[in-house]
Amino acid sequence: MLASTILRGQTRSAAMTARTMGLRALSTQAKASTSAQDASAASTTAAVASLAAIAGTLIGVNSMTNDRNIAQMEISSCYRGDTLEVIEPIKMPVTPEPGPDHNLSDPSKPNYNQPPPRPDLPIIPLSEVQEHNDSDSMWYTFRGGVYDLTTFQQGHPGGFPRLMMAAGQDLEPYWDIYRQHFRAHVLEWIETHRIGSLSPEDAELARKETGQIGDMFESDPIRSKELLPATSKPFNGEPRIELLTNDYITPNHLFYARCHLAVPDIDPEEYRLIISGKGIKAPKGKKKGKRKFTLDDLKTKFKKHEVVTTLQCAGNRREDLHDKDHKIYIAPHWVIGAMSCAKWGGVKLRDVLEECGINVDDIALGKEEPPEGIEHIQCEGYDQDETGYTYGGSFPFMKAVDGLGEVILAYEMNGEPLPRDHGYPVRLIIPGHVGARQVKWIHKIKLSNTPSTKSYQCKSYLGFAPDITFEKDLAEWPPKRLDQAPIIHEQPVTSFVCNPPQNAVVGMKGATDFTFKGVAWSGGGRGIERVDVSVDGGESWTAGELYKPIKQKYNHHWAWTHFSKTVALPDDVKEKLARGEKVEMDITSKALDSAFNVQPSVMAPYWNPRGIAINHWYHVKVTLDPNLEKGEIIRQEPEEGFANT
Repeated sequence: MLASTILRGQTRSAAMTARTMGLRALSTQAKASTSAQDASAASTTAAVASLAAIAGTLIGVNSMTNDRNIAQMEISSCYRGDTLEVIEPIKMPVTPEPGPDHNLSDPSKPNYNQPPPRPDLPIIPLSEVQEHNDSDSMWYTFRGGVYDLTTFQQGHPGGFPRLMMAAGQDLEPYWDIYRQHFRAHVLEWIETHRIGSLSPEDAELARKETGQIGDMFESDPIRSKELLPATSKPFNGEPRIELLTNDYITPNHLFYARCHLAVPDIDPEEYRLIISGKGIKAPKGKKKGKRKFTLDDLKTKFKKHEVVTTLQCAGNRREDLHDKDHKIYIAPHWVIGAMSCAKWGGVKLRDVLEECGINVDDIALGKEEPPEGIEHIQCEGYDQDETGYTYGGSFPFMKAVDGLGEVILAYEMNGEPLPRDHGYPVRLIIPGHVGARQVKWIHKIKLSNTPSTKSYQCKSYLGFAPDITFEKDLAEWPPKRLDQAPIIHEQPVTSFVCNPPQNAVVGMKGATDFTFKGVAWSGGGRGIERVDVSVDGGESWTAGELYKPIKQKYNHHWAWTHFSKTVALPDDVKEKLARGEKVEMDITSKALDSAFNVQPSVMAPYWNPRGIAINHWYHVKVTLDPNLEKGEIIRQEPEEGFANT
């Protein structure tokens, strides 16, 4: 299927290319580049070569541009830089804002999620759309609309290869799998790229000709019903929030699941960890500096190490940053529960690197510089998308060689073999760091002087300034100032009330006090020193009681802290309850860590379009009901499943 997708329409004329884009790539010139740029270009070439190998042909990837970038004339991105010459800039029709005919909110009406009528735009034959199926020009159809997403090819959060795979085709069969695209703000945005419509006959034919897309998620493991899916494919699920305070160590089936791609099914006998790169000594009889380890090697050749650490997704609470004035165009939109704590067992990565010839002790003590300028450890998992593009990222080399850093290649979770969702048979655990860097199903590790060029590293998890938006700055990649958007490694201090859960009704018959519980954590090993709590939305505060049953060293507080508080009910609240009235209450918390960092009250100062590092006060709205027995909690549930909102 992929081969036919790529090959269809490759003979489209150069004239059509010029008409569509109004520019051409003259050359990829060797600018006085750093080794980082060289590595980035090599990564792009490798990704394209992978697609070409599947298709049995060669595809050239040209960086596309827009009016802003044409003025700059040169583009630099995390992938590569091309020098562009304007031939005849073509002004594409400007799509007006979606009007009343664009129904994105009422599923009871037949036009729900349907592109609105656009009599001002031309009818485009399906055969012409199908010719626009390579990186020079990428057109798509959706329910009768025709869209030009050429300038979006490097801005697509799901990566260029997936967008390329669907070029010239109908999007709906793909979106039937990746259903997060059906959110209203996504449909509104794509409508701004509309260039025409299909005839009714072609609209029906477009869906048929694209056909049914193979679902690579069919072999995913069965998940607990206690995990709320933020997205189903790939699966991203968070537990019922009130369950997080039941156990200090999160049970495996309740640990939040973050999958960027389908879950690989790996035979442990066939598992291989490949370590390569700068400073790696070749094994005896080999010339190349590359080492391979089996699962049995890891278990028998190295001392086992265990570490208790909390993992939190970089985008936990992402839905909080998405409102009518601020749109987040990257998934999943976590509500609150993408944080859990486990005891991991495996081998220290520094021990494995030492076996590979790295003098980890002297480097960690500053007696020796890292060989060949190593600064980063690039990692790649076995998980891959439909085009063969694998998940990956990188983290600082010095974290791995630190004798107290406790970076491990884990094969156990809470005393059991890793569940498939959590990286079976081996995953990376980097205590104190963001979950996205802790690659599951770890396959390749490379020591380098440059960070990973995977889109998950250099695009998806960047911290942009609050005035940067997806629509204005990120959809047509790269933005002007990538240097102002650091990659996230360590997360800020956070806390939130878990029990009672959001929008719960709490029984208060005869009660004079009220108890609630929550969790707090700070990245980088910073300990939680205090959690202040409030029952009036932050008007007044008092310190909560902390609970951490394990000891961890200074600046190595990898695991979270639980907190609780029993507060006496204010007189006015007791009077209302005594009269049989229900009382609304706004509970919130703010944690203070060992560096005296404290949570901000609101999101405005740090809002960012990738929806990461979210830690403003989390408000829990509950209703105190004097007619229910004290301690009884009624959770407000939707008709199906459950919600943390």
